[in-house]
Amino acid sequence: MPRELITVQVGQCGNQIGLRFWDLVLREHARHNKDSVFDESMSSFFRNVEIKRGNPINIPVGDGRNSLQNLKARAVIVDMEEGVINQMLKSELGELFDQKHFIKDVSGAGNNWAHGFNYYGPKYEETLMENFRKTVEDCDSLQGFFMMHSLGGGTGSGVGSYILGLLKEAYPEVYRFTTSIFPSNDDDVITSPYNSILSLNELRKQADCVLPVDNQALLNIIPVSYTHLRAHETPEHLVCRLLLEKKK
Repeated sequence: MPRELITVQVGQCGNQIGLRFWDLVLREHARHNKDSVFDESMSSFFRNVEIKRGNPINIPVGDGRNSLQNLKARAVIVDMEEGVINQMLKSELGELFDQKHFIKDVSGAGNNWAHGFNYYGPKYEETLMENFRKTVEDCDSLQGFFMMHSLGGGTGSGVGSYILGLLKEAYPEVYRFTTSIFPSNDDDVITSPYNSILSLNELRKQADCVLPVDNQALLNIIPVSYTHLRAHETPEHLVCRLLLEKKK
């Protein structure tokens, strides 16, 4: 039975929402997994890793009664500038991510779909595919890839589009889901409409399911719902919680 989901977080927006996504996933499992065991539900999003002398060993699900050791997210993290990734590593969830699956550059894609798709995509194609291969090998029964990205910037739109094409070619039988953030009408990035149109064409061809999210709608939701933020939540937590609730 298909089980594991590999998340692919691309660009600044994708990684900011992705970080909050993992926070909420952990809270959800903590609420229902009172015995702290590594069962099939946990294995959908995480690897259970035992570290001996620096060599990580994956602990299989087995009968679903193995205790939790060191959880690692089934995630590939991509950004063409380091800022958000460095913040993720310094956060309280930093140890959740395997740094071997971080793909980054320093200069960014300049809010340009073509620069992300035609330059950074081919430049990191081999690295991307090697990371996907290793992540897939850690799965027993891969269900799908789940990408989080925005369509307004250069990395989320351009590199994200390129990645979807790679995944379709390499794993045609595995579902490709995306949560795609569309820019608002008054977006201050002048290239965002072009980036969005070019991305939409690739999403139409490469993705099996697109969960479109309007950035302006999220901005409108937050002030109204801000009083409903739970303890220790940020507005980004609220955005991610709303997305997760829509999928149930």
